[in-house]
Amino acid sequence: MIEDAKPLTLGANFPRRALFTTLVGVAVSLGAACGASQKNQPAPLLDHRSWGAFLPTVTGPRASTEGSIDRLAALAGSRPEFVHLFAAIDDSLPIETLDSVRSVGSVPLLSLEPWRPRAGLDQPEYSLAAIASGQHDADLSRWATQLAAWPHLLLLRFAQEMNGTWYPWSVGVHNNTAGDYRAAWSRTHSIISEQAPNVRFVWAPNAITEGTRGFADCYPGDEVVDYLGLDGYNWGQTPGHQWQSPEKLFANSLEVMSSLSPGRPIIISEVGCADGATPNLKAQWIADFFYVIENHSDVSGVVWFQMDKERDWRFNSSPASTKRFRDGLTHWLGGGG
Repeated sequence: MIEDAKPLTLGANFPRRALFTTLVGVAVSLGAACGASQKNQPAPLLDHRSWGAFLPTVTGPRASTEGSIDRLAALAGSRPEFVHLFAAIDDSLPIETLDSVRSVGSVPLLSLEPWRPRAGLDQPEYSLAAIASGQHDADLSRWATQLAAWPHLLLLRFAQEMNGTWYPWSVGVHNNTAGDYRAAWSRTHSIISEQAPNVRFVWAPNAITEGTRGFADCYPGDEVVDYLGLDGYNWGQTPGHQWQSPEKLFANSLEVMSSLSPGRPIIISEVGCADGATPNLKAQWIADFFYVIENHSDVSGVVWFQMDKERDWRFNSSPASTKRFRDGLTHWLGGGG
């Protein structure tokens, strides 16, 4: 998540790796037969659209997770199918939370971030060249072992938003290049997929805005990507920002995505909208967002960032926005028309 042309301010209380989130994802009909011989094959297309949302309260025990999901489902009118977790490369797989997510019928999506989250941008030890050259193979192998030991479907999003400027792995930071990114991704994929065929990989740049570069040259290739992801936020009309319509924020990037790998499912893996000057502005933005993704048939999943953080990103920040989200989601999940 970015702040237009500025680096993301994480905040002391909620570093992104600590946020256990409910995400929209792509419902995957993958059986246990997905073994090592299939690990380089694209995951099958989904036969229905799916949704989820970031929820910081989804952590640990089943009771907490179940209560959070129940409350979200009551607001949205539909139960989320995926839950999103953030973890740094030095962390361990959060087994208790994964088990809780699975116990309520959801699939986890894990964002694995190669950095120390509270140490800022200046971390050259996590440059893409360092990852690609094998300097972090021990951590990646440990993650592969742990992921293999939890033998259920999991979506893995590695080093997201590489086309921004706010991570040690961002292209242009620490002399990182797009070629370095592709090499780092491929090395990570090779190490993890070798041990954990239950994992499916989500490649997720940020939407192209005034504060980002293009992302097409960072695409590591169909043989090492199962799902395309895309992040984008409307930060609102505040100092340093401008109100961005869903069309402006997402339409061009979605076209680029589909041209990179035609027909491959796309997950809007992070999305949120700040409140506007009147409640109806956010409500209309939400309605327009569903219209935009309805017109891009490759979009199979959406992840709403359901938290009051740098902005109140929640879809239920007002009765008007709650109604538009519920109506838009219902229509989109039903296939539109």
